[in-house]
Amino acid sequence: MVSDILKPNVHELQKDVIELLGQISTLMNYASTALGSDSSGAKYREFQQEVLEVARNVEDLELRMAIVAPMKAGKSTIINAIVGQDLLPSRNAAMTTLPTEIFFNAEVTEPTLTLSAEILSVFQETFLFFKSQIKELGAEQMQEKISQYPHLIELLQQIQDTVGFPTHARTSGRKEIVKALTGLNDIIRLCSTISIPSKDPLVQLTEVPYIETNFWRFQGTQQSERLGNLVIVDTPGPNEAGENLRLTAVVAEQLRKSSIVLIVLDFTQLNNKAAEEVKKQVQPVIELLGKENLYVLVNKADQRRKGDMTPEQVKEFVFADLGLSESSDTDRVFEVSAIRAFSAATFMLELQQRPGIAIADMETAEALAQEALGARWEAKLRKASIEDLQEEADYLWEESGFKPLLDKAINALMESAAPRTMRSALNLCRNRLLELQDDLGLRSKAFYEQAEKLQNEVDALDADLSHLELCRNRLREVDKIRGGLQHNLNEILELLKNEAKVSIQDYFVEEDYNQADFLKKTDIKMREVFLTNIADFEIFPKWLSRRLKSKLEYKTSGVVELQSEGEAEDFSTQAISWAQQRAESLLSSVRQETGKEIEKARIGLTNFLKKETKPIIARARNRLKEAFDVDLVLPPPSLESDDMALAKPHVRSQTRYVNQGYGTRKIKKRAWYHWLWVVPFEETERFKIPDKKENYYTVSLEELVTKINKSIEASVNSINQGITKYLDEDFQQRIDIFFEGLDTYLRNYRDSLKQAQADQQLSLEEKKKLVEQLSSLVPKATEHIKKADAYIERTNQFMRGE
Repeated sequence: MVSDILKPNVHELQKDVIELLGQISTLMNYASTALGSDSSGAKYREFQQEVLEVARNVEDLELRMAIVAPMKAGKSTIINAIVGQDLLPSRNAAMTTLPTEIFFNAEVTEPTLTLSAEILSVFQETFLFFKSQIKELGAEQMQEKISQYPHLIELLQQIQDTVGFPTHARTSGRKEIVKALTGLNDIIRLCSTISIPSKDPLVQLTEVPYIETNFWRFQGTQQSERLGNLVIVDTPGPNEAGENLRLTAVVAEQLRKSSIVLIVLDFTQLNNKAAEEVKKQVQPVIELLGKENLYVLVNKADQRRKGDMTPEQVKEFVFADLGLSESSDTDRVFEVSAIRAFSAATFMLELQQRPGIAIADMETAEALAQEALGARWEAKLRKASIEDLQEEADYLWEESGFKPLLDKAINALMESAAPRTMRSALNLCRNRLLELQDDLGLRSKAFYEQAEKLQNEVDALDADLSHLELCRNRLREVDKIRGGLQHNLNEILELLKNEAKVSIQDYFVEEDYNQADFLKKTDIKMREVFLTNIADFEIFPKWLSRRLKSKLEYKTSGVVELQSEGEAEDFSTQAISWAQQRAESLLSSVRQETGKEIEKARIGLTNFLKKETKPIIARARNRLKEAFDVDLVLPPPSLESDDMALAKPHVRSQTRYVNQGYGTRKIKKRAWYHWLWVVPFEETERFKIPDKKENYYTVSLEELVTKINKSIEASVNSINQGITKYLDEDFQQRIDIFFEGLDTYLRNYRDSLKQAQADQQLSLEEKKKLVEQLSSLVPKATEHIKKADAYIERTNQFMRGE
């Protein structure tokens, strides 16, 4: 019976669920057709559309896999190998800074990049900002800051020469996509290199670019069908300085949405020194997702030489030294050669897209030959046939280690993503079946009841609906809960405002004051770090670059003095960046606290509403002998404040005359007492050295602090406005949804009874036909509910790992 329905794995369960959803859709269609002459027919047609939609979700499962490379380990090559073409930009320096989604679609003929309106707007703003900076500061000064990155110097020149942001919403073709993505990534890299965090697109974005592309069907028919639902998320790695992975909001969101994460390591760099660096860089990912969803790719395994770590030792190193798992399950560590896989995949895709092509006309033949044919590849390539190269490509793909990786990854994705999607679909369909069963059961039962009894039940339900509306209108307690929540949140925000504000002394710590040469004045009283719970956030001078520290002089008047305009600009930029990061750390903490307060209010409100409406529900339940339940769900509000625009303080150019003191010099003199003025003699004399004219540049910390505090206050006010809007709109909206849910259930029962009244007016032949239809629908609905319950339990078992 039901136990016989269940099949052993998630792929078979998916087939069973799709089959059941098709049967439910057919049943709803039959119900809407059979009962098309009355009001319930339209409702069941809507039910059928809902069932068809969730069935498509189950059939077209989105399998999301993020790839992270804490070292420059060939991440782009790995993704390009899976795609089968050189689709992502890459260079020797760290490349990816902007997360990118890659959707696999067997139907597309060429890859397409799509940028949302938000992405275009954010990059346009950043583009125009750099254009104004070049005009204000001059191209030479800007280029000085990025002199070690030639590609960024070229980008600055392009910005200077171009009127508007050159990228479009939709870009087709591999080369154009690479060009567009390179431009976007370089703009973000430029912001990071010049230290302008307030204009960094990565901080402002909530959406990411996505590419839709075909793929090489290398896994056979069944595997290709599953790969067709794959979404790869290319995520940023560390920058050239090797800093930690940047888990900004948009990156963290992409990782959260992914079912598994592949971490790419470089086989040639696996050693104890590298282990510590890798652990530090992947820690944000582990904290976000946990270790159980991580898979490790050790790339460049083809470079193993005698004396290197064996595959078993590599697995032990990954799990023991890197601590990437608490499990001994080494099946989640894969050794691969991305370059071999890429050479094979690109060759096979070109062969797939251009059947009958000659070797001499192929763009990918030489790259394949270099990897597959050894030192004499050129001579061997001249003698090789297409079949020879195809055989070499198949062998190279097998040797690359990608086949077991993708088999395991796709299976893991199916086991993770499929149960959630199937359970959601089954729950919706089960609820619709229950509603159909309730409607038909109540209608069938009422079919032969006396008219007076039916009218009494209809009147009773009308009375319930009236009581529900009265209850809704007199919920003064809701205002009390809202007021208490507003009070608590205001206190939190006021505390934030006071703690977030800085003073001039906040920029300096006693250790730096006592030890650093650039702090000359000894009459500044230093205080302790004002907030010890900001996750070990570094205070400014420790974070300031050493180059600037050595040239910095702090005056008790609140002025920082530097010798050149460039150094003063750098100081100003770093000061703003520090203040912004510090404020964002505080704001993040406050958002968590407001979330806790809102959750407490949500629970209190839910309990109160259930208590108030319980008598009404109980009356309907007792009369109709049918229980129903509606839960209030209050989602947390969006408390993100706008990105703080901290204006830099003015760098002032000043001139002063520096007292150079006195010097001595020898002069020749004549005197009567020395050979009667005939022979001169030398004499040393002391003279005043002219004061030296000196140019210097100052940044006013007082002005800086004032601007920072105004920005912080504006950000706090923005959060406060969001809370007020939530309480006024979303909070009330969810209360309305709660009552509308109850209202819908009661109205459905009332409408079923009214339809039963109408049924009694039918002719004898019409009544007979209707009874037959109702009698056939109810057992089918009951049978489908039992199947749905069995499948829901099976999906729960998968989600529990059983």
